[in-house]
Amino acid sequence: MTTLSAPPTMPAYTEEDHRVWATLYARQMPHAAERACSLFLAGFPRLQLDPLRLPDPAVVSERLFALSGWTLGDAQNAYLGPTEWFEHIAERRFPVTNYIRRMDELEFTPLPDLFHEYFGHLAFFTDRHFGDIAQAFGPLYLAANERQQLEIARLWWFTTEFGLIREGGELKAFGAGLLSSPGELRKAFAPDTPRIPFDIRAAAEMPSAVYEMHNTYFIIDSLDHLYSIICDYARMEGLPQPVLG
Repeated sequence: MTTLSAPPTMPAYTEEDHRVWATLYARQMPHAAERACSLFLAGFPRLQLDPLRLPDPAVVSERLFALSGWTLGDAQNAYLGPTEWFEHIAERRFPVTNYIRRMDELEFTPLPDLFHEYFGHLAFFTDRHFGDIAQAFGPLYLAANERQQLEIARLWWFTTEFGLIREGGELKAFGAGLLSSPGELRKAFAPDTPRIPFDIRAAAEMPSAVYEMHNTYFIIDSLDHLYSIICDYARMEGLPQPVLG
């Protein structure tokens, strides 16, 4: 069973840092309310984030643990390598940074800042079923060879980071990278942007756009579809079947 580990400590943020958070929060919340999937909309209030002040990781970690058994880990203000990332995920620990983007990076930042993590990701991790599916990526990745690891990381990327989901006949934002980026959320829903049904091989072979916005977005049909994606990939590649819980 996961135990409550020590989360990152909260640094002495400047008032400018808090203003960036408050500006992003105020700008993005109306877009999220319109575009986000139901899982995000249900989970976000459970986080009890302050719209004006940066979150304390220790407080949020305890709140998550009580809700779903997940805690926050320390990303050490860096772009974690995929192996480090999935080692955290395998332990039901979501790595977060203390870095917040600058005021001139409101539309898009190439670095994973804490607005992306807290605003974009953590609402999903208040849901135990989502957390179980997310955790299943960890052992799958760690059991894979180098090629498979790259492909599994892309399956994560094009679903939990930049994926879309069908709900009630509409497309909604599922990926945290969309929900935390005003510019990329607009692009994902622009009329001329390619949006295609999720295909395992196509996603596994498509390079992720880390330092720029994406040109194509994949659509999943449900949360359970995400689980079936990793189960199907494991079966195709002869890897151990993911187990929930």
